[in-house]
Amino acid sequence: MKRYILAAICLSLSSSPVFSAQNSQSNYISDQLTVFVHTGPTRNYRITDTVVSGSEITILQRSEDGDFSQIRYDENKTGWIETQYIQQGASLAQRLKTAETELTELKSQLESKQANLSDQQSEKQMLESQLRRNQETTQELQQKLEKTQSQLTSLQLSETESLEKAKMDWLVRGGLLSIGSLILGYILALMPRRKKRQSEWA
Repeated sequence: MKRYILAAICLSLSSSPVFSAQNSQSNYISDQLTVFVHTGPTRNYRITDTVVSGSEITILQRSEDGDFSQIRYDENKTGWIETQYIQQGASLAQRLKTAETELTELKSQLESKQANLSDQQSEKQMLESQLRRNQETTQELQQKLEKTQSQLTSLQLSETESLEKAKMDWLVRGGLLSIGSLILGYILALMPRRKKRQSEWA
């Protein structure tokens, strides 16, 4: 047991971590329950804190072997964690939460569009019903117009016939009157004229 402790101490003393600076970028703690935060770039350094899964972090630098990374978390805290627990992009839990939020929004949009579609279908049905009523009304008016035109044509024919009949009546009456006048004149011409009495003063 002492050998293992001594070997660990020697390893910690002999290890001279050389750091390689990294560009600041957004990373996340991978899907583990908790990750220990150390004061230095090996497990032999004291644990000062833990970072929960899905936490957003910023990498400040990495150890020479790349096994540990210095991070900034909780806005202004810093420490070292094992690089294997870091991943680019949000964790599965965070992505699932984001996906659920997006799914909720999409469902809301879908419901809104379905409601709009239902309203549009109802409006379409109403317009189609109005169109059918208008067509029926148009047909009724067309039938009435045809009937009225037929009645007007009949009246015009009847009026024409009445005028023709009136003309014939006047012609017949005029003819009869002319014939009567001729007969009367002829009769008067045949009647003997009375002789004038001689004047007694002659």
